[in-house]
Amino acid sequence: MHEFIEDYIQMNQQGLVLELCEKYYDDNVVMLSNGVLFAESMKQAYDKQKGYVQSVSEFNVKLISKVVNKSIVELTFHYKMTGADFKVNEYCGKHIQTWVNNKIVREEYLSI
Repeated sequence: MHEFIEDYIQMNQQGLVLELCEKYYDDNVVMLSNGVLFAESMKQAYDKQKGYVQSVSEFNVKLISKVVNKSIVELTFHYKMTGADFKVNEYCGKHIQTWVNNKIVREEYLSI
């Protein structure tokens, strides 16, 4: 599983959000964002993220921490995104993921 997590991290750092969505999210993934339901399927997550990802002209993503405890993975990233309008959006976020059969079946995103 560790090689899949490392690949996920690299893809996220490269801004390949939609590609990692297709590759690593289970078809029936449940995603929460700061306690609010974000998506109940990979397709719904993909569709919701597509507009945002397309509006970003430059991704600068750094891994801050990684904790793996069996099937639960906590990844914290520092994000610095530059939009097509040249506005910079900078924030930190923690992704708490449950992995089953090398796919993410649940993810909770928390703004830090």
